[in-house]
Amino acid sequence: MSASRDEKTGKWTAQCYYENWKGEKKHKKKRGFATKKEALEWEREFLKSTSANMDMMLGAFVDVYFRDKAGELKERTIKNKRYMIEAHVLPYFENKQMNEISPADIIQWQNAIRAKGYSQTYLRMVQNQITAWGGMAYSGNS
Repeated sequence: MSASRDEKTGKWTAQCYYENWKGEKKHKKKRGFATKKEALEWEREFLKSTSANMDMMLGAFVDVYFRDKAGELKERTIKNKRYMIEAHVLPYFENKQMNEISPADIIQWQNAIRAKGYSQTYLRMVQNQITAWGGMAYSGNS
């Protein structure tokens, strides 16, 4: 892990090497972090996302998901999916690691969004957003 400070701006830069899905070694660099801690955290999350590690936070996974889907989904579809996820999924799970989300968490989440009075069709659409990822357990009809 590497973080360095730019003397001119006072901002931090994170950089690392990773292997892409083809096995090629790549270099990644991101600038503009206010603290060294933020730079190192971004680097950790980035490396988790490239290794398909289920220890990553769900919020970071959502970013990876939309980056990967950008070329194959229409802009309107991405906008709709992002809205549903940001409005109904991330408030509950954004800062939870993917492998820490239990079936009990999913049931509590389902009960919370059901209580908001949405139609069954809309609830199914929201549920489908997370079941499509395959990393979360499906626990009944929404």
